[in-house]
Amino acid sequence: MVYASICNANDYRKRVVTKDEIGRIVNLYRGYVDDKPGSEYLKYAELADVFKYLTGITSEQFRHEALGWVIQNFNRNYHMLLGSSKISRDKILNINEIVQKTFGMSVDELLTIELIIVWLCSKDAKPLSAPEDLYYKKTGSFLTKENLRRVIEYYSTTYEEVRNSKLEKQIFYSKPFVCTQKSKEYIMISMYLLQMVIADGLYWLIRDYYLNNKMGQVYMNAFGEMFEDYFEELMIEYMPDDSWHKIETGKKKSADYYLEIENAVFLFELKSGLMRIGGRQQTPNIDQIDDFYRRNIVEAYEQLKNSAEDYQGTKPVIKIFLLYEFSNNTQLIMSSIPKIFDNDKECYIMSIQDLEIFLSTYKNERGKFDRVVEVMLNKSSLKTEYNSVLNILNDQQAIKNFHFVEEKDYLKKIVDKLEIELE
Repeated sequence: MVYASICNANDYRKRVVTKDEIGRIVNLYRGYVDDKPGSEYLKYAELADVFKYLTGITSEQFRHEALGWVIQNFNRNYHMLLGSSKISRDKILNINEIVQKTFGMSVDELLTIELIIVWLCSKDAKPLSAPEDLYYKKTGSFLTKENLRRVIEYYSTTYEEVRNSKLEKQIFYSKPFVCTQKSKEYIMISMYLLQMVIADGLYWLIRDYYLNNKMGQVYMNAFGEMFEDYFEELMIEYMPDDSWHKIETGKKKSADYYLEIENAVFLFELKSGLMRIGGRQQTPNIDQIDDFYRRNIVEAYEQLKNSAEDYQGTKPVIKIFLLYEFSNNTQLIMSSIPKIFDNDKECYIMSIQDLEIFLSTYKNERGKFDRVVEVMLNKSSLKTEYNSVLNILNDQQAIKNFHFVEEKDYLKKIVDKLEIELE
């Protein structure tokens, strides 16, 4: 609605819209959206295509419905890019240097300021209109209006940029503030979009830095290796040393990792690529979803199949596509790729959060873990054709993520820093 307003109007008039008029405008916009393309795609869609369309819708909508993912993603991204001593970052630039160059402050100072901005926006969509003494409590504190402005400007766009952006309304994912044309005020577009900055801001900050310097693929390749380091860190923390190993590369393409437990073997193919934002919206870009499927599922399936065929033991083999992408709609993804998941009942998609829960359950609640594996092994006999790992974990009441606690609860550390600054 904000996007349509900016593209089709300006803010030079002085009349203030009433509450009743806003309600009518919202209803008119809903009718406008309903007439947009998307229904045309569904008119000729097969069932799998409908599930694909729903994958795009829910990839955006589910994030708004369950905001616990914000904390998990924040902690995971911080751990990957800064917190863990077990992840090699030799192939990427130091994020502290990037943040210092971009904002003139440290990463922790940036994150603390972002939390203050979220708090101010919960009171008023114009955070810079708040008096500075609300947050500037100590002489020499970095919580100044100037520093807040610097961060807000980075995450802001203008009317002209919105109107000319190839991203269309998706520009607000990375720029959740807009600078008004007349008064030059910075207004928050949506609290949900601002919370996404908290969740994934570190990841996108460094990725955008690389993209702006024509080195985007360098970062993506390096992050893929860091994802492998993180997988190994999880295995070391939760599983017996002799239960897993990295699969050596041979003549045939193979899966990345092998994990053996008492009654099953798991093969993991790791994929760190994310779905582009055009595929994650209420009228999703189907080509972008197809591209995500091709790179992360379809092409990876051959590698999992090859490793399963090479396995010489007698235990059942479960094949896992492991995604760094936050996803609590993996059941829909499976439903929209029947050529794989109809024909191979031992295949699952896990998000990295699913894996964290799965492995921490092994260590902390072994009985629940065993029941989860039992259901995964007996999937072909269940009434639900596409039963995701997340659903199985939920059914067995094994959904607590024990991983980002205590020393790895980085968000709490930033909150503690903020409280000290506000004393």
